[in-house]
Amino acid sequence: MNVEGDLWPIAKTSGSTGGLSLRVRGLRWVVFAVCLAASASGQLSAQEVGEAIVDATIGEWLIASEDGSVGCHILGKDKTIGGRVVTEGKTCEAPWHDEIAAWDFSDPGIVLRDAARKQLVGFQEQEGGPWRTPLDVSPVIYFIPQPGSMDRIPTAKDAYGKWVLSDKRGKPLCHLSLLETVSKRLDDASAVQLGKDCAASVRKTKIDAWQIA
Repeated sequence: MNVEGDLWPIAKTSGSTGGLSLRVRGLRWVVFAVCLAASASGQLSAQEVGEAIVDATIGEWLIASEDGSVGCHILGKDKTIGGRVVTEGKTCEAPWHDEIAAWDFSDPGIVLRDAARKQLVGFQEQEGGPWRTPLDVSPVIYFIPQPGSMDRIPTAKDAYGKWVLSDKRGKPLCHLSLLETVSKRLDDASAVQLGKDCAASVRKTKIDAWQIA
């Protein structure tokens, strides 16, 4: 979808969003995009990957299910049985938490293995998004590089509540509420309630709905 207009930072005024970072574009409706950078390694076999790509891949990654379960690991460089070592970072709650022993480049892209070299899960790179399990795997598990403070995949319930739009300098432009009720205009989006303090630049966009995309 093509959305134009000013780009405003948005921050929740209460509650936890699990590291969810949102930006909104004004015009007809609000689109929330979780922009997660993917590495450039692509789908390569271990034999085809050079040390430069390995070095670019090493770091803190988040393993997170679409249902909200979380997990963090740090990918190590030292070779081990089944690939390269996995060193646990922050407390992890991801699937197979106690079984992950190694990672490697293999089909479909990056795989995690146990101590017996058995593949536990594989992730493929998406253009413009995080690594994820193949489309035929359910539930979807995401593998996100450099997650920062993010500790889980955001869901709609994380976004419900009061938010504030600000300009690039941090000046508040509008307090608004993201509602659980379905938008009157869009069946696949939820309603937005603007506060009385909204600047004219916000009101002219006619924001009336939101969604996570």
